[in-house]
Amino acid sequence: MCGLVVLARWPEQASRLAMRAALDCLAHRGPDAEGMHAAWGDRLLLGHRRLAILDTNTAASQPMIDPLTATSLVFNGAIYNYRELRAELQALGAVFSTGSDTEVILLAWRHWGTACFQRFNGMWALAIHDGPSGKLYLSRDRLGVKPLYCRRSAGCLAVASELKAVLAASQAPLRVDPAAALDYLSMGLLDHRPSSFLQDIIEVPPGALWCVTPDGFIEQRRFHDWPEVDPDLHCETVAKTLPELLVDAVGLRLRSDVALAAQLSGGMDSGSVAWAIGQQRQALEHFRGFFSYGYDGEIGQEHDETAAALRTLEHVAPGLPYHRVAAAACPQLAELEQLIAVQELPVATPSILAGWRLFRAISATGAKVVLTGDGSDELFAGYTRRYLPLALRRALGRLDFAQAGALLASDELSYGIALRRLVWSLPASALYGLFRRQPHMRVLREGFLNAQREALQGVIALQRQELDVQGVDDVRRVLLPQILRYGDRNAMAWGIESRSPFLDYRIAELAMRLPASRKVGPAGGKLPLRMAMTGRLPDAVVRGHKNRGLGNAEQYQVGHMNLTELLDAPPQAAADFIDIAQLREQLRRQPGNPRLWWPVCFLLWLRWLETGPGRLAC
Repeated sequence: MCGLVVLARWPEQASRLAMRAALDCLAHRGPDAEGMHAAWGDRLLLGHRRLAILDTNTAASQPMIDPLTATSLVFNGAIYNYRELRAELQALGAVFSTGSDTEVILLAWRHWGTACFQRFNGMWALAIHDGPSGKLYLSRDRLGVKPLYCRRSAGCLAVASELKAVLAASQAPLRVDPAAALDYLSMGLLDHRPSSFLQDIIEVPPGALWCVTPDGFIEQRRFHDWPEVDPDLHCETVAKTLPELLVDAVGLRLRSDVALAAQLSGGMDSGSVAWAIGQQRQALEHFRGFFSYGYDGEIGQEHDETAAALRTLEHVAPGLPYHRVAAAACPQLAELEQLIAVQELPVATPSILAGWRLFRAISATGAKVVLTGDGSDELFAGYTRRYLPLALRRALGRLDFAQAGALLASDELSYGIALRRLVWSLPASALYGLFRRQPHMRVLREGFLNAQREALQGVIALQRQELDVQGVDDVRRVLLPQILRYGDRNAMAWGIESRSPFLDYRIAELAMRLPASRKVGPAGGKLPLRMAMTGRLPDAVVRGHKNRGLGNAEQYQVGHMNLTELLDAPPQAAADFIDIAQLREQLRRQPGNPRLWWPVCFLLWLRWLETGPGRLAC
């Protein structure tokens, strides 16, 4: 993983000072090297910060230039099947001077052109200036694992791996998108829009292949589209295929020329990855072990999964190193401010801090690559509180009372959770009244809410989606993009490349073809993964309740955090959105309400904008 910046100007030359400032914003993503390359008579600049993972020699640094075609490349990510592609290209006569995946991309472009992206198994965000045509190409991997933000204004195109680098390169003022703010403050929704929280900045979509001509015209193409849901595909078929695919995906992600490690919780996702790692000990030359996250002190002990993680490890990979990382369940304000600066956008829960803490501890061991279980919950419908009520609504709508009764009898679905989800079927006028009485909605300014009534209709529409539609939507634009941002920023803050085998495009495609209604049932979610891992993971993991994820205790501590400084001197822009007095009152009344984190986090984010990456235009 690395960081990249692209800056183009018309008709004047691109500013090297602006590029320098943008690259400085990405120093944490690439502490090992940096470089810059100019084209279009200095109207186009390509910049790069390198985190050296494959072939750590300086010859593999970027921007990398093809000596035969003068094509130049900046690349963030990893092409896991680079060895196989290298062999194919050598058979075609290609001669390599490095052992890097970067050079594989460059020579694949020379031989296959835009068709090369279909051959890649990996995660990437990249920019290629094609020497023969002079055109600039931007591409992002199929799922959007690697970030790529873009700001286009009159005479300027700025593209980068992080928002603050786009802001530094474009040198434009900041403006908060009020509709995106409403989505977050009302439902914790993030990363689900093509635009970001900041007006005029968008994400280059997953699967994109954009072409930019020297005169500034942008053609927005795609190299990949996911298949439709297959009504004839069943859990049993997926479960038979999944173990072999998972072992292969893990094997590809163990390829590294530097030290690597793996996360491990008490759940099925990271446990499945641990099982697959245990199947190929011959590939663990640089492996530093498994890392689990737990809690110091009494607070949070009921959410501590380290003992369960150790039991899983002893079952699937005995003898491999294990490390327990412990922290306080109630974070300090300074830590939260660091988290927001790293994430660049609000986060749905303070539990995201756990990943940041865990990557920090792993980094201290010298590991630069970490395998995770990210993406499994989204691909295989693991969020039982989200999906089981939708399965119940589906059963009731079809008058399938036997299935409805089985769901209501499930230990995974309480009557309260079911009712809170089913209430979204009420008329919008009734919903608005109920919604407004929620503690986290009481703290919002009436003028802000009234101005965003249309955006609130969009929030309601999302909650009313049918189960199979929701399952696809959560992968493509609602939940998975949010998880990907959390993982990328938390890892890169500590100079670590995060790799998840579940995000292998072959596994993702298999999961996305299976209807969500076949992934969930009275036994819970992730039914195909449960079937696949039966006999491979401990029964308590396969048949147990859904664990609530890394850092579950933090989300219940919002009212116990020391927020005095933040609430006494809130950011200037907060007055348009949040009633601070009402927020104090709701925190006093319901200190354990996780949804009150949203206005608190929004304040932290606004303060970061006002003091950090640029000037917030009010």
